[in-house]
Amino acid sequence: MLSSANLDPSTFHHQISFRHQAGPVALDVQFSLCAHWTAIFAPSGAGKTTVLRIIAGLETPSYGRIDLNTRGSHIVLDTERGIFVPPHQRGLRFVAQRPALFPHLSVIQNIMYGRHWQLPQDDRLNDGSDLNRVMDICRIPLHLRDEKPSNLSGGERQRVALARAIATGGGNLLMLDEPFTGLEAEMRDGIIQDLRHWAIDHNTPVLLVTHDIGEVFAAQAHVLKMESGRIVASGPAKEVLANERARQIQRLGF
Repeated sequence: MLSSANLDPSTFHHQISFRHQAGPVALDVQFSLCAHWTAIFAPSGAGKTTVLRIIAGLETPSYGRIDLNTRGSHIVLDTERGIFVPPHQRGLRFVAQRPALFPHLSVIQNIMYGRHWQLPQDDRLNDGSDLNRVMDICRIPLHLRDEKPSNLSGGERQRVALARAIATGGGNLLMLDEPFTGLEAEMRDGIIQDLRHWAIDHNTPVLLVTHDIGEVFAAQAHVLKMESGRIVASGPAKEVLANERARQIQRLGF
């Protein structure tokens, strides 16, 4: 596993460029991902989710090129050359804002889906196992392991969806569409901190879209600020979001 001391972001350098009409929003987006945690920050309705859906292959832009460069170029979209790699062949994980769990499977079965894990003979989780770590990261208590999604709260379902995404191990990219909405700040920040360590251990870049400035600072993310369908600023959160942070502090009366 990698630690922060030997982190090697040079092993990936994803390049995204496309134009697309998303309802009233005309997207014209170009950016590179070369940090372990990047956040696209924009208000609701700005087209953030559409950006993730296009990278994932769930929508096709009118023009675009996406190169998922992980230890070698992997072009998954090039409209000029007629290249379109289907979503299931892109090697990405995408946690949507509305979690899509299998309703007939339990929590543990949803998390294990797609992973060749076997439960121990006594049907208990072993301390220190990969699965146990995933559940700890996502704050999923053991008493929920056999519950069906219909018995979970919205926040619990979202955390199960996140656990299922990271349970498959590292990969080209983990994309998160406002997955912490509705969580208490303490739990949210704890999950983000543990997820940052997971991303480092697996040398996996994370792309988060959010309108919550607290999430961005908790993640210590490189920020892409988006306005009117374009990336208008890029850099550390303390620089790119300085004005937004000052306004929020003023609103809170500090």
